[in-house]
Amino acid sequence: MQSFIKRLLKHRDQLSQLEKQVLNFIIQQPEKIADLKLDEAAKEMFVSTATITRTCKKLGFQGYQDFKLQLHLYNREEPQVESHDLSANLAFHVKRYEKDIREVLKRINAENLNKAASMLAKARHVEWFGVGHSYSVCWDASKKLLLLGKSSMARLDWDDLRSAAFNLQKDDLAIFVSYSGETLHILEYAHIVKNQGTPILSVVGTPSNHLSNLSDFVFYTPIEHYYLKDVDLCSRAPFQIFIDLLLLEYQRYSKGDFS
Repeated sequence: MQSFIKRLLKHRDQLSQLEKQVLNFIIQQPEKIADLKLDEAAKEMFVSTATITRTCKKLGFQGYQDFKLQLHLYNREEPQVESHDLSANLAFHVKRYEKDIREVLKRINAENLNKAASMLAKARHVEWFGVGHSYSVCWDASKKLLLLGKSSMARLDWDDLRSAAFNLQKDDLAIFVSYSGETLHILEYAHIVKNQGTPILSVVGTPSNHLSNLSDFVFYTPIEHYYLKDVDLCSRAPFQIFIDLLLLEYQRYSKGDFS
């Protein structure tokens, strides 16, 4: 359900206050709204039916009925595996991870890797931006890059990340790691960095997102979404593989070894 909600949230800034009220209800009670008729939903939200219809259109649907249809389809197609049944579905998860690894390796090519390594080599300082599950990827990469002799930092606190974004210079490099490319805080920091004139390199797990539009270089690898009772269990291993290969290429690039 979280990935569907993220899809809705990327339109939040386009909504009026009343429309945000509708969106908040949808996010907080998606199961309930799936069973409500339009007039019933209006009474629950204390808004007009026209406001709900208008909100659904701004969220990317043809109207309220189309929104409900997509919500039902999403719930039907999303993998539902209860915790007590995990062992019986071990093969499913193994195949899911294998697919993720194949996808990242399929998308890596020397030209793009060299371009990204060039951005690393030219940067005075590298700042990593990742929140939630993506933070651990940033922390690991920043530590490795620091050991390779490059000034690098990955911060956990949101206020520290915002401050770091404002303090970046044009000769620095910002690297963003985000599964959806639509995380609100990440987009906020990316807009700040963009306004600073600092180059942005992004690693994302979904196509056609706002973070990619703000970036100078994007590495995209599809990662199969999987939630267990609303807990994000999507693998970040593909991000880790790409970044490790990037660091190896950076070391080779910085030494001038292209044999």
